[in-house]
Amino acid sequence: MNCPVCKKETLAKHQLEADLPAYQCTDCGGIWISALQYWEWIKGREEGPPDLTADVERPIPIEEAAQAKLCPESGHILRRYKVWPDVKFYLDRCGSCSGLWFDRDEWDYLRSHEQHDDVHIFFTDMWQEKLTAEEARRRFERMYLDRFGAEDYRRIQEIRAWLHQHPLGSALLAYLTDKDPYRAVS
Repeated sequence: MNCPVCKKETLAKHQLEADLPAYQCTDCGGIWISALQYWEWIKGREEGPPDLTADVERPIPIEEAAQAKLCPESGHILRRYKVWPDVKFYLDRCGSCSGLWFDRDEWDYLRSHEQHDDVHIFFTDMWQEKLTAEEARRRFERMYLDRFGAEDYRRIQEIRAWLHQHPLGSALLAYLTDKDPYRAVS
């Protein structure tokens, strides 16, 4: 099999974990795991979904490929999936055979964060949608912090929370936003 990065026949059998055979590139150190082998290994290991908001330590192993990576099994282009919000850390998966490619040190990094057995979740639409929503929430939070300042932002968040939990929250908000709440309505 050809390495997706080196494009040469440099993948050699490798025992990645107990009961998880893989192929590792002898040149770049990348790792290929077939989908069948991964699912056989993962059975019974699931404890729950990974933490989307977990603080991710630096440095993160990042291999920037200049070209598209091709699946060693099917020859199809591997699709990149983002793993955590606001972090340039991607994993590659084949849309045809569902095999997984890990650039050098990516598997070890996930293992050190105890998320190497949650990898399949990163490829789901639900995970990718949550990730996108979390990134948008963080962008808005930074925008409001910049616009209002830390103290005013904290205070407006308290007021907003109070309004949302108050039984007359809508009426209070209408009063607050009306230019002249004392004018007669005809």
